[in-house]
Amino acid sequence: MTRVSPLPHHDDQAIATGGGAIAVANMIDYVVGLACRALILLTGIALLAILTANVIARYVLESGGFRFAQELPERLFPWFIMAGVALAVQKGGHMAVESVLSRLNRNGARIMLLIGHAIIIVSYAILGWEAIGVADIVSIETSPVLGLSSSYSYYALALGCAAVILTTFALALRVAMLGPEAMPTPDPEETGI
Repeated sequence: MTRVSPLPHHDDQAIATGGGAIAVANMIDYVVGLACRALILLTGIALLAILTANVIARYVLESGGFRFAQELPERLFPWFIMAGVALAVQKGGHMAVESVLSRLNRNGARIMLLIGHAIIIVSYAILGWEAIGVADIVSIETSPVLGLSSSYSYYALALGCAAVILTTFALALRVAMLGPEAMPTPDPEETGI
């Protein structure tokens, strides 16, 4: 008679694959990814519509286009970019030099990655905090046509930093629980390689 090992209990499976920490990381990635994709879609469509309408208006209107068409893209573009930065972190799409990492054993690579993630989180926290401070300073500056505050761009930077912090934290959870193999590898068509 062949001896068959019992099926692992679902809690054992969850512990072996990172359990609750991985569920938290997945939820963070889902929420940040959804928010960033929505922001990219909305700002991208708005930028395209505004710039296209202004090009057409240059030929149709005697005024040479819409006066607000330069101010609005300046306020929307930082939101578009920072959402893309956070998505690139999720997908592993940022440039990295891994010459030392590839020479370490699995545990050494895990430790190095976790230290790197901690440095990124602290750096982006400082950058986000400073962006909020600068946003407060420039809040009195407004655009001439629409009267929009200059602080909106700095708030985009601050919220983008928060998204990068959350995404990096999710990556750190995966690396801590599953090892360096949990780091995302971008698809070649997404990176232009």
